[in-house]
Amino acid sequence: MLACLGGPQASRRGRGGIPSCMPGEQLPARMLFLLLASLLGSRLAEHAQSAAGLRSVRQLSRTATDDCSGFVRTIYAREGVDLAVLPALPRENGVSNLHRLARARRALRARPLPGDLVFFRNTYRAGFSHVGIVEAIRGSAVTFVHRTRGGIVRSRLDLRRPHARRFNDVLRRAPRKALAGELLAGFAAPEPLTN
Repeated sequence: MLACLGGPQASRRGRGGIPSCMPGEQLPARMLFLLLASLLGSRLAEHAQSAAGLRSVRQLSRTATDDCSGFVRTIYAREGVDLAVLPALPRENGVSNLHRLARARRALRARPLPGDLVFFRNTYRAGFSHVGIVEAIRGSAVTFVHRTRGGIVRSRLDLRRPHARRFNDVLRRAPRKALAGELLAGFAAPEPLTN
């Protein structure tokens, strides 16, 4: 157990609705972990958000690969998270490599939070083929930032309405258009990837 945040004047609910405690109470270590994890995700989302509108990942890092996996690796590296720790398997693309890392570290999850990796299947090739960073969630609506042919852009998908054009941006144009919600493969939390 850890001491309370906020000292003797702490109320039952602190800033941003984060539970605090009264003098003499203890804050469970799990709660502190969740607070720190939320801060990491928020910082990652802010970095991704600030990159939206750039034409190239190389504007962020001269050594980065100028594709979607290079974009997420560059953003995560700004927070000290190295996503290039697994050697690539034969014929494995960068997105498949990231998904394999997330699976190995037990970071995969169904419900997103800001800063999470968002994976897509079958965008330009079969299997895991695209990745971005979750920027925000409002109900079932998710906005994410990713590298496309046109640069680093913000897009949207809807978890409850994956086939509705009104709520999902087009992620694959050829050979048949497909929406982001239709190609969604899942999410990965940043915290387990920090090891």
